[in-house]
Amino acid sequence: MKSLLKLFVVLVGVVVGYEILHLFFFKDIDGWAILSFMEEPVTNGTSKQTVPENRGQFEKVLSFDGELSVPLVDGLVLLSLAGLALSTWMLAGRSRAPANPEAWKTARLTSGLFLFTSVTYAMTGSASGHRQVADDEWKSLTDKLHVGDVIAYRKEKWRGRREILASGKLTVIGYRLFKYGHLAIVVEDPKDPMRKVLFTSQSKIGVNVDEDVDTLRIHNWDAYRLDKWDRVNEDRFKEYVNHCLQAAGHFFGYDFTGMFALWNDNLRPTEKSNIGSEYICSTSVLTILYYAGFESDAIKREGWFDLVTPYQVVKADGRFIPLPEGGVIQK
Repeated sequence: MKSLLKLFVVLVGVVVGYEILHLFFFKDIDGWAILSFMEEPVTNGTSKQTVPENRGQFEKVLSFDGELSVPLVDGLVLLSLAGLALSTWMLAGRSRAPANPEAWKTARLTSGLFLFTSVTYAMTGSASGHRQVADDEWKSLTDKLHVGDVIAYRKEKWRGRREILASGKLTVIGYRLFKYGHLAIVVEDPKDPMRKVLFTSQSKIGVNVDEDVDTLRIHNWDAYRLDKWDRVNEDRFKEYVNHCLQAAGHFFGYDFTGMFALWNDNLRPTEKSNIGSEYICSTSVLTILYYAGFESDAIKREGWFDLVTPYQVVKADGRFIPLPEGGVIQK
């Protein structure tokens, strides 16, 4: 029993330590990731094999927080969790009884009640809401978004936990593991060129443009813009969108093998016939850019055993690939 208690205290200590570091020291880092250390872009990609004028990179141009949080809840949860672990250890984990056991029992009960109350309050959604933005202010913001801007989604911590545990939205797990949990790219609506929509891929939906830029109002996100956008072939960019929307399925239009880093659909399509129909959000952005003439260093292992995360896409350098008059990419 004492071994289990020791394990419990150690695990609580690790969790509390991680959360304290993130809450007070790393809070300016995008997201609340556990596996963010795996997302560093490669340093020996194809962009290093070309001249500097043919290299490209993304720059963050906009940020918006549509979800609000209450940091006090984080503090209460951490303190009550630490208090519960310490009081439990003092009462049952040591060989000697504490000098004042009744005080420690009271501390354990109080910590447990605070922990239950804080977590319940957070899980109801009361600890997080949506930022209220005037319509003219929002329009002014979205007018700054250009076709080709990549939207990297972040998520407020307790909202993410509530969606995973209370609503069963397993797709939100990506926000817990990586710095960004979802990715989309701004494109013209094929049915209305004056309307800006978000090209992406989602589970049970596949590749789609179901959401426009106004849906960003209730999310946390950063917008990244590719420098030298004039080097991108916009005709092929639009062609790719139209082809994918026609070819993609729904449930099977999402690349579940790519999500588990087993195998990605073709990440270097050169013509319509070899554009894949199953992509995850990040590879859908990678491939549209490749098809239009920009090869990202985020493609590391030819698609095999290669999980491409949203952060890798916006942080990796790349190179512009010449497109001859025939429209076929030169390797």
